[in-house]
Amino acid sequence: MRRQIGVAVVLALVWTGCGSSTPEIKAGNMPEGGNFSGVYFSQQYGEMNLIQNGSAVVGEYASEMRSGKIQGEAQGDLLRFEWVEAKAMVSNRAQSTKGHGYFRYMVDSSNGQHLLKGEWGLGDEEVGGGPWNAYKQKGKEPKLSRDSSGGESSDESSGDESEGSEEKSEEGDDLF
Repeated sequence: MRRQIGVAVVLALVWTGCGSSTPEIKAGNMPEGGNFSGVYFSQQYGEMNLIQNGSAVVGEYASEMRSGKIQGEAQGDLLRFEWVEAKAMVSNRAQSTKGHGYFRYMVDSSNGQHLLKGEWGLGDEEVGGGPWNAYKQKGKEPKLSRDSSGGESSDESSGDESEGSEEKSEEGDDLF
């Protein structure tokens, strides 16, 4: 009897400690011509400017109701990131919220449109908050405000900008 209880306890601990209901998110290959640098539009979060330098990606997003910053690491078609957002409140005090999330870079096979499909979560969770999807706008160069570039914008998206770009930052501080 004592042995059966011990086995049941061990099985219960293994079951609760080993699995999460969240599926594992793994990187795949970046689609041909893909790069996270760009200007995206998201119905949920407005215009998003992302700049990739090596595997590091920084960005900003803004709509009428919210604005935020993104900082993360790209591997293949997967960008895992931290975000921080400020929302304007009625009492003129901004409310700040933080979390994690991920984007998967995709190309729509029906029309060639470059897309980000992902999800956000609160705190340390990278899922559970809701979807975060956006499409890349053609012909637009990403730009970040000086206070959030984190030094990652020095090469901009693909080096197409002139050497005298005003978007360059002197320091490599984190966004947060």
